[in-house]
Amino acid sequence: MPGLTSFADAGLELREYYSAACGHCQQMAPAWKEAAANYSGPVAFRQIECNDQDWKPVEENVDLCKDVEAFPTIKLFKNGEEVTNYEGDRTAEGFMNFARQHENLAQQSMPLTAAVLLPLTRPERRATKLRCKDFL
Repeated sequence: MPGLTSFADAGLELREYYSAACGHCQQMAPAWKEAAANYSGPVAFRQIECNDQDWKPVEENVDLCKDVEAFPTIKLFKNGEEVTNYEGDRTAEGFMNFARQHENLAQQSMPLTAAVLLPLTRPERRATKLRCKDFL
């Protein structure tokens, strides 16, 4: 994403830190793009190019890449704060499953009334609604 210098510090982001010269990153790219295109939850998928085709640092992303030691590195962030590293399969399904497993983090920062009013599309949200309703 040329010209990208920062992210809005709101919500959930699954960030892939990569180098254009990295063979592992190139192999993973189709799965990452498929996951980003097909996932429809509260987790945003983002790519951050840390090193270019010649392994030189990408100047506008130096601050974002300062703690990255290997490529590809995938981390989940909530409101700009690192939550966890992704250590799973490098497949579209693996990335989407990881995002789904962490969707509840998006609701944790919502006011109780917003969580109760969320549309119920999956059983785990239904259970969350029942628990919230018990406190009203």
